[in-house]
Amino acid sequence: MNEPDVGHSALPHAERVRLEALRYAAREEAATYIAIMRTFTGEVAGLLSDQSAAEVAQRLAAQGFELSTDTVDERLSYLVEHGNLARSPREAEARSLREYLQNRARYQLTQRGELVHRFVEELLGHTESAREVSTEMLGGILTGLLALGRLDDPAVAAADPDELARDIATVFAQFERLVSSTRDFYTYLSQVLVRYDLDRAEFQAFKTALLDYLQRFVDEVARHMPQLAEAVVRVLPRVAVLCERANSGQRLLGVDGTTARRANGLDPADWDGLHAWFVGGPGRDSDAAGVRRLATDAMRALLVNLRRIATGRREQSRYGDMLTLARWFAEADDDTAHALWASAFGLYSCRHLGFPADDDADPVPPTASWWRTPSAEVPVALRRHGARVIRGRTGRRDDYGETKAARLAERERAEQRRAAALAEIGRHAGRPGALRLSDEARVLLLELYARALGGHGRPLGSGDVAEVAADGASWRLAVRRTPGADTVVTSPAGRMRLHDLTLAVEHTDERWATG
Repeated sequence: MNEPDVGHSALPHAERVRLEALRYAAREEAATYIAIMRTFTGEVAGLLSDQSAAEVAQRLAAQGFELSTDTVDERLSYLVEHGNLARSPREAEARSLREYLQNRARYQLTQRGELVHRFVEELLGHTESAREVSTEMLGGILTGLLALGRLDDPAVAAADPDELARDIATVFAQFERLVSSTRDFYTYLSQVLVRYDLDRAEFQAFKTALLDYLQRFVDEVARHMPQLAEAVVRVLPRVAVLCERANSGQRLLGVDGTTARRANGLDPADWDGLHAWFVGGPGRDSDAAGVRRLATDAMRALLVNLRRIATGRREQSRYGDMLTLARWFAEADDDTAHALWASAFGLYSCRHLGFPADDDADPVPPTASWWRTPSAEVPVALRRHGARVIRGRTGRRDDYGETKAARLAERERAEQRRAAALAEIGRHAGRPGALRLSDEARVLLLELYARALGGHGRPLGSGDVAEVAADGASWRLAVRRTPGADTVVTSPAGRMRLHDLTLAVEHTDERWATG
């Protein structure tokens, strides 16, 4: 089945192929796939080595995975198909036919596979714990930028390219550490501040650490910000010269002849992120200033929780209850888990009852599946605070009877005016060429004229007639092309002439036509 065409929102084919390298970590056999990738990435010596399916099977057996060589070969072929591994071009040495058949296919790690598995290991080793912001990097970044800003043209020309590249790369390594730690800290902080189930003891410990740390963090950023922004502004005009000198040393060339990628900061485009973080740009503040505002918002959210605990208001949060329920499910057998499910959620087995909805205002019957029915409207108080009590008086029911009667009277008057206009036009039956009408009759005549031409479907030719019957009247309007003869419509609003056209009001009732 072909995928739907979604225009510019679809990923390019090359990017979708790269993302295929992530598939092995989400399969049912992910444990064995990760163990296989660890045999290629676990040691530095494994990065340049190639292995056969038999050798990988032996290493997996040492880790507790008992897989046949054929199964391992299938898993290795899957990783080759998705770009994590590649078949080695080295010929296998074998002393027997059996050894040759076992070792004929050898596999080695690809650059994409090493990058993906490094991210997988980092994700598996990640813990939901707090991480401090690396504010100590601010001083190092400032020192490096000041040193680069003191280099004039003769000093840049005399500088050693490798030493200059080292100084620039050091500044950006510290900058990346600062940015990544700041993101991790605020991600953790947002998960804690939204919880309503913190008791007094947990809140006290969290408050003390958070307030003290956030205050030190904000003070550290505020102390370095003016100097860092000034240093960045001073260095930026010389970035192109610095990068050109740093890249003038001996460089690694790829097999296709292109220059290999270097560390961040050695390309002038890399400095845009540094400028945005410490200085900002047109119409936007610096990211460092945004970090300080986030700290203020975090303290404000902390005070909201403090006020909740001090006033004794207990918002309904199910965070702790859900963790307890999940632990019960994990420890229960099948029968106990089914009983626990029914008790916790009230979802018993279906009874196949069928009856129509009683309320015309609610056309969805109670027996309709949740998958196919619209979402229920949950009141804000119930959704946010778990409060089921409706506060305040019930609003007075509005009476729209007077408004409805006024609209009906207005509609009736409009129909009377239209009937009068139809009658006025009908009195011109048998008198083509000149029509004297009121403004309302003229508007209605033009409406009928447009309907006649639209119903004809093509331009009027010689002898063609475009006709339209008047609604509720015993006449029709006929439009004919008559070269040399015009139709003049006169009304209080003005005089209109239709060139080479004749509008004729003709009776549709035979008694009128013959009378």
